[in-house]
Amino acid sequence: MNKYLQKIASKISKNKIYKIVFYGDSITSTEWVHPNWREITKYVLEDHLTFLTKDWKKSSWNIRMFNGGLNGSTSSEMAEGIDKYVINQRPDLVLLQGNRNDLTFKVPIKKHTENINKMIKNLLSHKIETIYWGTPASLDKDRNKMFKPYLKDCLEIVKRNKIPYVNMFDKIQEYKLTRFYTFASVGNEDENMKKGQIDVVHPNQLGNAYIAKILLKDIWGIEFDPDLYIKETLEGKMYPEYYSQ
Repeated sequence: MNKYLQKIASKISKNKIYKIVFYGDSITSTEWVHPNWREITKYVLEDHLTFLTKDWKKSSWNIRMFNGGLNGSTSSEMAEGIDKYVINQRPDLVLLQGNRNDLTFKVPIKKHTENINKMIKNLLSHKIETIYWGTPASLDKDRNKMFKPYLKDCLEIVKRNKIPYVNMFDKIQEYKLTRFYTFASVGNEDENMKKGQIDVVHPNQLGNAYIAKILLKDIWGIEFDPDLYIKETLEGKMYPEYYSQ
């Protein structure tokens, strides 16, 4: 069994709560799209652990996930709020998402990496298992090019702290991004984005499903078919399938 699954299974089998906190910006909060990657991750983990433990109550009741996403936040605001929004929850695992808002708000790369390093060290000092995942690439190639130096420096920080890293930025680009970015912009989340334009930053339901696919595979070793899951969701299935034989 995958080591991260084993840790969850071991704790919930004793009827203890296993807590996961997702911490990041609006890509983590995803409060405007359903199903979002957090909801999908919860659904799949609970279902998979039910199969492994043969007890749906233990997985359904004892796997708790918390949305720590701060819409519009910079890495400085995240670092300032991590005790309040994350550590006070006393989680078993934190999925820390890189912050692309620093590019929008012109936070220097050095400051960005200092904040990421500060958060990681804070979490590790509290003996909280931490996984860092680079924010997904946007539909805007120029934005992606400008954000790469942020990710490069953060990867060095991650290696130095010896924590796992999911390279979401590169992996999501293995797929056709025009399928994932279809929302119309409301014109207030980015000074460079006008109302009615395609939102090139926030992925739709399918994009969220592909984010979940990458996280589920890379962290928990679970295979997930995003197209099948979204298809069955749109068909009104109460328990959509997510793995094609």
